[in-house]
Amino acid sequence: MSLHSQYPFLIRAYNRLFSNNKIDYKKLIRTVQKSTNCVDFGANDYEDRLKLLCNSINEEAQLHPFGAFANRERLKGVLKNRLRAIQLFKEQPKILETQLQAPIIIAGLQRTGTTFLQRLLASDSDNRALLSWEALNPIPLKKKKEAQKRIKLALTGQKALHYMSPIFFSIHPVEFDSPEEEILLNDMTLLSAIPEATLNVPSFSRWVAAQDHGIAYDWMIKMLKVLEWKKASKTWILKTPQHLEYMDVVTKKFPEAVIIHTHRHPKECIPSFCSMVYHSRKIFSKEVDPIAVANHWVNKNITMLKHTMNVRKNNPNVKVIDLYYTDLIKDPIACIQHIYTQIGRPWNARIEAELKQATLRNKKNKYGKHEYNMADFGLTNASIEADFSFYLEAYPQLKSL
Repeated sequence: MSLHSQYPFLIRAYNRLFSNNKIDYKKLIRTVQKSTNCVDFGANDYEDRLKLLCNSINEEAQLHPFGAFANRERLKGVLKNRLRAIQLFKEQPKILETQLQAPIIIAGLQRTGTTFLQRLLASDSDNRALLSWEALNPIPLKKKKEAQKRIKLALTGQKALHYMSPIFFSIHPVEFDSPEEEILLNDMTLLSAIPEATLNVPSFSRWVAAQDHGIAYDWMIKMLKVLEWKKASKTWILKTPQHLEYMDVVTKKFPEAVIIHTHRHPKECIPSFCSMVYHSRKIFSKEVDPIAVANHWVNKNITMLKHTMNVRKNNPNVKVIDLYYTDLIKDPIACIQHIYTQIGRPWNARIEAELKQATLRNKKNKYGKHEYNMADFGLTNASIEADFSFYLEAYPQLKSL
Protein backbone atom coordinates (compact mmCIF):
# COMPACT_ATOMS: atom_id res chain seq x y z
CA MET A 1 0.00 0.00 0.00
CA SER A 2 1.47 3.36 -0.99
CA LEU A 3 2.42 5.84 1.69
CA HIS A 4 1.30 8.65 -0.59
CA SER A 5 -2.45 8.10 -0.67
CA GLN A 6 -4.62 11.12 -1.58
CA TYR A 7 -6.69 13.03 0.93
CA PRO A 8 -10.48 12.57 0.82
CA PHE A 9 -12.41 15.17 -1.19
CA LEU A 10 -13.69 17.23 1.76
CA ILE A 11 -10.20 17.63 3.22
CA ARG A 12 -8.81 18.68 -0.17
CA ALA A 13 -11.69 21.17 -0.53
CA TYR A 14 -11.11 22.60 2.95
CA ASN A 15 -7.42 23.07 2.24
CA ARG A 16 -8.22 24.94 -0.99
CA LEU A 17 -10.72 27.24 0.71
CA PHE A 18 -8.80 28.06 3.90
CA SER A 19 -5.21 28.99 4.65
CA ASN A 20 -4.86 29.22 8.44
CA ASN A 21 -2.59 26.43 9.62
CA LYS A 22 -1.72 27.82 13.08
CA ILE A 23 -3.19 27.28 16.54
CA ASP A 24 -3.50 30.26 18.88
CA TYR A 25 -3.34 28.93 22.46
CA LYS A 26 -4.73 32.14 23.99
CA LYS A 27 -7.74 32.02 21.68
CA LEU A 28 -8.28 28.36 22.60
CA ILE A 29 -8.35 29.24 26.28
CA ARG A 30 -10.78 32.12 25.80
CA THR A 31 -13.07 29.98 23.65
CA VAL A 32 -13.31 27.00 26.03
CA GLN A 33 -13.69 29.16 29.13
CA LYS A 34 -16.57 31.02 27.50
CA SER A 35 -18.30 27.86 26.23
CA THR A 36 -18.07 26.04 29.59
CA ASN A 37 -18.51 29.08 31.83
CA CYS A 38 -15.53 27.75 33.80
CA VAL A 39 -12.10 29.34 34.16
CA ASP A 40 -10.06 27.11 36.52
CA PHE A 41 -7.73 24.54 34.90
CA GLY A 42 -6.56 23.35 38.32
CA ALA A 43 -2.82 23.83 37.73
CA ASN A 44 -0.81 27.05 37.83
CA ASP A 45 1.37 26.01 34.89
CA TYR A 46 -1.41 24.64 32.71
CA GLU A 47 -1.42 27.59 30.33
CA ASP A 48 2.37 27.24 29.98
CA ARG A 49 1.98 23.58 28.99
CA LEU A 50 -0.58 24.49 26.35
CA LYS A 51 1.64 27.28 25.02
CA LEU A 52 4.58 24.86 24.66
CA LEU A 53 2.41 22.35 22.82
CA CYS A 54 0.89 24.89 20.43
CA ASN A 55 4.28 26.48 19.71
CA SER A 56 5.71 23.06 18.89
CA ILE A 57 2.74 22.25 16.63
CA ASN A 58 2.97 25.59 14.83
CA GLU A 59 6.74 25.40 14.32
CA GLU A 60 7.30 21.70 13.67
CA ALA A 61 4.18 19.77 12.68
CA GLN A 62 3.69 21.29 9.19
CA LEU A 63 -0.08 21.20 9.50
CA HIS A 64 -2.26 21.86 6.50
CA PRO A 65 -5.36 24.03 7.15
CA PHE A 66 -7.66 21.08 7.85
CA GLY A 67 -5.02 19.59 10.15
CA ALA A 68 -4.94 22.83 12.11
CA PHE A 69 -8.75 22.88 12.30
CA ALA A 70 -8.91 19.26 13.48
CA ASN A 71 -6.24 19.79 16.14
CA ARG A 72 -7.88 22.97 17.37
CA GLU A 73 -11.11 21.03 17.81
CA ARG A 74 -9.30 18.18 19.56
CA LEU A 75 -7.59 20.55 21.96
CA LYS A 76 -10.88 22.33 22.64
CA GLY A 77 -12.30 18.98 23.72
CA VAL A 78 -9.32 18.27 25.98
CA LEU A 79 -9.49 21.73 27.59
CA LYS A 80 -13.26 21.62 28.06
CA ASN A 81 -13.00 18.26 29.79
CA ARG A 82 -10.31 19.64 32.08
CA LEU A 83 -12.36 22.70 33.02
CA ARG A 84 -15.52 20.68 33.58
CA ALA A 85 -13.65 18.11 35.67
CA ILE A 86 -12.18 20.74 38.00
CA GLN A 87 -15.64 22.27 38.41
CA LEU A 88 -17.17 18.85 39.12
CA PHE A 89 -14.62 18.16 41.88
CA LYS A 90 -15.55 21.47 43.49
CA GLU A 91 -19.24 20.60 43.37
CA GLN A 92 -18.88 16.91 44.27
CA PRO A 93 -15.68 16.46 46.32
CA LYS A 94 -16.83 13.04 47.55
CA ILE A 95 -16.04 11.65 44.08
CA LEU A 96 -12.38 11.62 45.05
CA GLU A 97 -13.18 9.37 48.04
CA THR A 98 -14.19 6.56 45.64
CA GLN A 99 -12.09 3.45 46.30
CA LEU A 100 -10.83 1.68 43.19
CA GLN A 101 -10.01 -2.00 43.05
CA ALA A 102 -6.45 -2.93 42.10
CA PRO A 103 -6.47 -2.85 38.28
CA ILE A 104 -5.07 -5.18 35.68
CA ILE A 105 -2.63 -3.12 33.62
CA ILE A 106 -1.59 -4.21 30.12
CA ALA A 107 1.81 -2.83 29.16
CA GLY A 108 3.61 -3.83 26.00
CA LEU A 109 5.03 -2.29 22.86
CA GLN A 110 2.54 -1.14 20.27
CA ARG A 111 1.20 -3.90 18.00
CA THR A 112 1.86 -6.67 20.55
CA GLY A 113 -1.80 -7.64 20.99
CA THR A 114 -2.58 -5.16 23.75
CA THR A 115 -5.84 -3.96 22.20
CA PHE A 116 -7.10 -7.51 21.61
CA LEU A 117 -6.12 -8.54 25.13
CA GLN A 118 -7.81 -5.52 26.70
CA ARG A 119 -11.03 -6.17 24.79
CA LEU A 120 -11.00 -9.81 25.84
CA LEU A 121 -10.46 -9.06 29.52
CA ALA A 122 -13.03 -6.25 29.45
CA SER A 123 -15.65 -8.66 28.10
CA ASP A 124 -15.70 -10.38 31.51
CA SER A 125 -18.61 -8.59 33.20
CA ASP A 126 -16.67 -8.52 36.48
CA ASN A 127 -14.19 -6.20 34.76
CA ARG A 128 -14.53 -2.91 32.97
CA ALA A 129 -12.44 -0.77 30.64
CA LEU A 130 -12.50 2.82 29.54
CA LEU A 131 -14.85 2.98 26.55
CA SER A 132 -14.08 5.26 23.65
CA TRP A 133 -17.12 7.47 24.26
CA GLU A 134 -16.14 7.83 27.92
CA ALA A 135 -12.56 8.71 26.99
CA LEU A 136 -13.70 11.53 24.71
CA ASN A 137 -16.09 12.97 27.32
CA PRO A 138 -15.52 11.45 30.78
CA ILE A 139 -17.35 14.21 32.65
CA PRO A 140 -21.17 13.93 32.73
CA LEU A 141 -22.97 16.64 30.80
CA LYS A 142 -25.57 18.77 32.54
CA LYS A 143 -28.27 17.69 30.12
CA LYS A 144 -31.07 15.15 29.91
CA LYS A 145 -30.00 11.80 28.48
CA GLU A 146 -26.44 13.05 28.79
CA ALA A 147 -24.82 9.63 28.33
CA GLN A 148 -26.63 9.15 25.02
CA LYS A 149 -25.37 12.55 23.89
CA ARG A 150 -21.78 11.61 24.74
CA ILE A 151 -22.18 8.33 22.89
CA LYS A 152 -23.56 10.15 19.84
CA LEU A 153 -20.58 12.54 19.85
CA ALA A 154 -18.18 9.59 19.93
CA LEU A 155 -20.00 7.82 17.10
CA THR A 156 -19.75 10.99 15.02
CA GLY A 157 -16.04 11.11 15.77
CA GLN A 158 -15.63 7.48 14.75
CA LYS A 159 -17.32 8.13 11.41
CA ALA A 160 -15.20 11.24 10.84
CA LEU A 161 -11.95 9.39 11.54
CA HIS A 162 -12.96 6.57 9.23
CA TYR A 163 -13.67 9.10 6.49
CA MET A 164 -10.38 10.93 7.03
CA SER A 165 -8.30 7.75 7.07
CA PRO A 166 -9.95 4.38 6.39
CA ILE A 167 -6.43 2.93 6.31
CA PHE A 168 -6.05 3.81 9.99
CA PHE A 169 -8.97 1.53 10.92
CA SER A 170 -7.18 -1.47 9.43
CA ILE A 171 -4.31 -0.71 11.81
CA HIS A 172 -6.13 0.32 14.98
CA PRO A 173 -9.94 0.15 15.01
CA VAL A 174 -11.45 3.08 16.93
CA GLU A 175 -15.01 2.11 17.83
CA PHE A 176 -17.19 4.39 19.94
CA ASP A 177 -18.39 1.60 22.24
CA SER A 178 -15.16 -0.42 22.55
CA PRO A 179 -12.32 -0.15 25.09
CA GLU A 180 -9.76 2.56 24.50
CA GLU A 181 -6.46 3.61 26.05
CA GLU A 182 -6.56 5.62 29.26
CA ILE A 183 -3.76 7.76 27.83
CA LEU A 184 -6.71 9.80 26.54
CA LEU A 185 -7.45 10.66 30.16
CA ASN A 186 -3.82 11.57 30.83
CA ASP A 187 -4.00 13.87 27.83
CA MET A 188 -6.04 16.32 29.90
CA THR A 189 -2.82 17.08 31.77
CA LEU A 190 -1.07 17.79 28.41
CA LEU A 191 1.53 15.24 29.56
CA SER A 192 0.86 12.31 27.26
CA ALA A 193 2.31 10.73 24.13
CA ILE A 194 -0.76 11.53 22.04
CA PRO A 195 0.73 14.63 20.37
CA GLU A 196 3.90 12.83 19.29
CA ALA A 197 1.92 9.85 17.99
CA THR A 198 -0.22 12.05 15.78
CA LEU A 199 2.10 14.98 14.98
CA ASN A 200 5.76 15.78 14.53
CA VAL A 201 6.40 17.76 17.72
CA PRO A 202 9.93 16.78 18.81
CA SER A 203 10.58 19.76 21.08
CA PHE A 204 7.34 19.19 22.98
CA SER A 205 8.01 15.45 23.17
CA ARG A 206 11.41 16.05 24.77
CA TRP A 207 9.84 18.42 27.27
CA VAL A 208 7.08 15.97 28.16
CA ALA A 209 9.56 13.14 28.73
CA ALA A 210 11.39 15.23 31.34
CA GLN A 211 8.28 16.06 33.41
CA ASP A 212 6.90 14.47 36.57
CA HIS A 213 4.41 11.94 35.26
CA GLY A 214 3.01 11.33 38.68
CA ILE A 215 0.87 14.36 37.78
CA ALA A 216 -0.61 12.53 34.78
CA TYR A 217 -1.27 9.32 36.69
CA ASP A 218 -2.86 11.14 39.63
CA TRP A 219 -5.19 12.79 37.14
CA MET A 220 -5.97 9.47 35.47
CA ILE A 221 -6.93 8.00 38.84
CA LYS A 222 -9.26 10.94 39.46
CA MET A 223 -10.92 10.35 36.08
CA LEU A 224 -11.38 6.65 36.82
CA LYS A 225 -13.08 7.64 40.06
CA VAL A 226 -15.42 9.95 38.14
CA LEU A 227 -16.31 7.11 35.77
CA GLU A 228 -16.91 4.67 38.64
CA TRP A 229 -18.79 7.16 40.81
CA LYS A 230 -22.16 5.79 41.90
CA LYS A 231 -21.53 2.54 39.99
CA ALA A 232 -20.67 -0.96 41.14
CA SER A 233 -16.95 -1.37 41.70
CA LYS A 234 -15.23 -3.56 39.11
CA THR A 235 -11.66 -4.36 38.13
CA TRP A 236 -10.34 -1.81 35.68
CA ILE A 237 -8.51 -3.17 32.64
CA LEU A 238 -6.02 -0.47 31.76
CA LYS A 239 -3.86 -0.45 28.66
CA THR A 240 -1.37 1.75 26.92
CA PRO A 241 2.20 1.24 25.69
CA GLN A 242 3.12 4.48 27.47
CA HIS A 243 3.03 2.57 30.76
CA LEU A 244 6.37 1.08 29.71
CA GLU A 245 7.94 4.54 29.67
CA TYR A 246 6.79 5.33 33.20
CA MET A 247 6.66 1.91 34.85
CA ASP A 248 8.24 3.36 38.01
CA VAL A 249 5.25 5.71 38.32
CA VAL A 250 2.79 2.94 37.45
CA THR A 251 4.04 0.66 40.22
CA LYS A 252 4.03 3.54 42.70
CA LYS A 253 0.50 4.72 41.91
CA PHE A 254 -0.94 1.17 41.56
CA PRO A 255 1.11 -0.89 44.04
CA GLU A 256 -1.39 -3.79 44.10
CA ALA A 257 -1.94 -3.93 40.33
CA VAL A 258 -1.28 -6.97 38.19
CA ILE A 259 0.78 -5.98 35.15
CA ILE A 260 0.61 -8.03 31.96
CA HIS A 261 3.69 -7.40 29.83
CA THR A 262 2.96 -8.42 26.24
CA HIS A 263 5.79 -9.49 23.92
CA ARG A 264 6.22 -9.81 20.18
CA HIS A 265 9.32 -9.84 18.02
CA PRO A 266 10.23 -6.18 17.29
CA LYS A 267 10.62 -6.91 13.57
CA GLU A 268 6.86 -7.56 13.50
CA CYS A 269 5.62 -4.76 15.73
CA ILE A 270 8.03 -1.85 15.13
CA PRO A 271 7.45 -1.42 11.35
CA SER A 272 3.72 -1.91 11.87
CA PHE A 273 3.59 0.85 14.47
CA CYS A 274 5.71 3.18 12.33
CA SER A 275 3.10 2.72 9.59
CA MET A 276 0.36 3.53 12.10
CA VAL A 277 2.10 6.74 13.19
CA TYR A 278 2.77 7.73 9.58
CA HIS A 279 -0.87 7.39 8.57
CA SER A 280 -2.02 9.14 11.76
CA ARG A 281 0.26 12.11 11.12
CA LYS A 282 -0.64 12.15 7.43
CA ILE A 283 -4.23 13.04 8.31
CA PHE A 284 -3.09 16.43 9.61
CA SER A 285 0.27 17.34 8.09
CA LYS A 286 1.45 18.44 4.66
CA GLU A 287 4.70 16.52 4.94
CA VAL A 288 5.48 13.38 6.93
CA ASP A 289 8.96 11.88 6.80
CA PRO A 290 8.68 8.09 7.29
CA ILE A 291 12.41 7.81 8.11
CA ALA A 292 12.08 10.44 10.84
CA VAL A 293 9.02 8.61 12.21
CA ALA A 294 11.02 5.39 12.44
CA ASN A 295 14.08 7.02 13.99
CA HIS A 296 11.98 8.68 16.68
CA TRP A 297 9.91 5.66 17.62
CA VAL A 298 12.69 3.09 17.44
CA ASN A 299 14.68 5.17 19.92
CA LYS A 300 11.66 5.84 22.09
CA ASN A 301 10.64 2.19 22.22
CA ILE A 302 14.18 1.17 23.13
CA THR A 303 14.07 3.65 26.01
CA MET A 304 10.63 2.42 27.10
CA LEU A 305 11.65 -1.23 27.14
CA LYS A 306 14.92 -0.60 28.96
CA HIS A 307 13.11 1.44 31.58
CA THR A 308 10.51 -1.24 32.28
CA MET A 309 13.11 -4.02 32.30
CA ASN A 310 15.14 -2.02 34.82
CA VAL A 311 12.10 -1.39 37.03
CA ARG A 312 11.24 -5.09 36.95
CA LYS A 313 14.81 -6.06 37.81
CA ASN A 314 14.96 -3.69 40.77
CA ASN A 315 11.43 -4.47 42.02
CA PRO A 316 11.04 -8.28 41.95
CA ASN A 317 7.89 -8.10 44.08
CA VAL A 318 5.93 -6.27 41.36
CA LYS A 319 3.24 -8.60 40.04
CA VAL A 320 4.07 -9.09 36.35
CA ILE A 321 2.80 -11.74 33.94
CA ASP A 322 4.64 -12.12 30.63
CA LEU A 323 2.41 -12.93 27.66
CA TYR A 324 3.61 -13.71 24.14
CA TYR A 325 1.65 -12.53 21.13
CA THR A 326 1.82 -15.91 19.40
CA ASP A 327 0.27 -17.64 22.42
CA LEU A 328 -2.47 -15.03 22.65
CA ILE A 329 -3.41 -15.38 18.99
CA LYS A 330 -3.19 -19.18 19.00
CA ASP A 331 -5.53 -19.72 21.97
CA PRO A 332 -6.78 -16.47 23.53
CA ILE A 333 -9.23 -18.06 25.94
CA ALA A 334 -6.59 -20.43 27.32
CA CYS A 335 -4.30 -17.42 27.84
CA ILE A 336 -6.97 -15.57 29.83
CA GLN A 337 -7.70 -18.65 31.90
CA HIS A 338 -3.98 -19.00 32.64
CA ILE A 339 -3.83 -15.33 33.71
CA TYR A 340 -6.82 -15.81 36.01
CA THR A 341 -5.18 -18.86 37.58
CA GLN A 342 -2.01 -16.90 38.26
CA ILE A 343 -3.83 -14.00 39.92
CA GLY A 344 -6.32 -16.14 41.85
CA ARG A 345 -9.44 -15.12 39.95
CA PRO A 346 -12.30 -17.62 39.61
CA TRP A 347 -13.11 -19.18 36.25
CA ASN A 348 -16.54 -20.35 35.15
CA ALA A 349 -18.75 -21.01 32.15
CA ARG A 350 -20.13 -17.46 32.15
CA ILE A 351 -16.65 -15.94 31.77
CA GLU A 352 -15.72 -18.40 29.03
CA ALA A 353 -18.91 -17.64 27.09
CA GLU A 354 -18.31 -13.88 27.34
CA LEU A 355 -14.76 -14.34 26.10
CA LYS A 356 -15.87 -16.46 23.15
CA GLN A 357 -18.26 -13.72 22.07
CA ALA A 358 -15.44 -11.18 22.38
CA THR A 359 -13.14 -13.21 20.13
CA LEU A 360 -15.84 -13.17 17.45
CA ARG A 361 -16.35 -9.41 17.76
CA ASN A 362 -12.64 -8.66 17.60
CA LYS A 363 -11.41 -10.79 14.74
CA LYS A 364 -8.12 -9.85 13.13
CA ASN A 365 -8.36 -7.77 9.92
CA LYS A 366 -11.93 -6.76 10.79
CA TYR A 367 -11.44 -3.53 8.81
CA GLY A 368 -9.07 -4.98 6.23
CA LYS A 369 -5.48 -6.15 6.31
CA HIS A 370 -2.80 -3.70 7.40
CA GLU A 371 -0.19 -3.63 4.66
CA TYR A 372 3.16 -1.87 4.97
CA ASN A 373 6.74 -2.12 3.79
CA MET A 374 9.43 -1.74 6.42
CA ALA A 375 11.85 -0.47 3.76
CA ASP A 376 9.71 2.68 3.46
CA PHE A 377 10.85 3.49 7.00
CA GLY A 378 14.50 2.63 6.45
CA LEU A 379 14.12 -0.52 8.52
CA THR A 380 15.38 -4.06 7.95
CA ASN A 381 15.10 -7.22 9.99
CA ALA A 382 18.82 -6.98 10.71
CA SER A 383 18.66 -3.35 11.87
CA ILE A 384 15.73 -4.06 14.17
CA GLU A 385 17.36 -7.15 15.67
CA ALA A 386 20.54 -5.14 16.29
CA ASP A 387 18.67 -2.24 17.90
CA PHE A 388 16.63 -4.53 20.13
CA SER A 389 19.31 -7.15 20.84
CA PHE A 390 19.11 -6.36 24.58
CA TYR A 391 15.41 -7.24 24.54
CA LEU A 392 15.79 -10.38 22.43
CA GLU A 393 18.53 -11.61 24.77
CA ALA A 394 16.29 -11.04 27.79
CA TYR A 395 13.39 -12.86 26.10
CA PRO A 396 15.07 -15.55 23.96
CA GLN A 397 11.71 -17.15 23.19
CA LEU A 398 11.08 -14.28 20.79
CA LYS A 399 14.01 -15.34 18.61
CA SER A 400 12.29 -18.58 17.68
CA LEU A 401 8.94 -17.02 16.89
